[in-house]
Amino acid sequence: MSVATPVELTVVVPIYNEPDNITQTIETLAQNIPVPYEILAVYDFDADTTLPVLRRLQREHPRLRLVKNEVARGPSGALRAGFAEAGAPLVLVTMADLCDDLTQVPLLMQLSKAGADIVAPSRYCPGGQQQLKESLKVKAPRTAGWLIHAIAGLPTRDPTNSFKLYSAAMLRDMRLRSTVSFSVTLEIVAKAHCLGYHIVEVPTVWRDRQHGKTNFKLWRSLVAYFPWLCVALLRGRFVRLPAL
Repeated sequence: MSVATPVELTVVVPIYNEPDNITQTIETLAQNIPVPYEILAVYDFDADTTLPVLRRLQREHPRLRLVKNEVARGPSGALRAGFAEAGAPLVLVTMADLCDDLTQVPLLMQLSKAGADIVAPSRYCPGGQQQLKESLKVKAPRTAGWLIHAIAGLPTRDPTNSFKLYSAAMLRDMRLRSTVSFSVTLEIVAKAHCLGYHIVEVPTVWRDRQHGKTNFKLWRSLVAYFPWLCVALLRGRFVRLPAL
């Protein structure tokens, strides 16, 4: 793929010390994306141990770019920094830990081109799986997702899953606020739901990371998610406010 070829997909990958996972993540993306694309690896600090590996990978993947997160340290800030740099009409978010099923990328793009503003792979809808031992970190998002789906009518049971495909035009129309954990993912879905954007859910299988440890903080994340849960309820099954 020539660097001069216009890209149809931007992949935003927030990174935090993932030297053991990032090579396979980049190569798996390259194997499964059927259109010209760019990958934005967004990092918080210059000492991130992923960066030397990424710089080597840039020799083989000229559309791989490094973007420093200047928005707010953490994944929400990294995603917002990546969105601001995206050059394609579609934006895919995936993690660097190989948990997401990247073989689904062609399907997600097909659904987006058919009219979806957000394509939301779900671990909790029929056919979805989360291959982890049962724990509070597993049960809390699953329970919250089902409650929001039931009460607010949110079209996905897994709104906090970061693995999603977005319309770049929709992202540009939103003034995003989140800075803590992965709360920007729920913010986008909640606002899109209230504004009448088209959200499509598909089942996915989420696997545990192959290397390293997660930095996800459950309680801090739940606090950050709460305002956007309230926003989702503004277009609920029982109370519905105008989009403004």
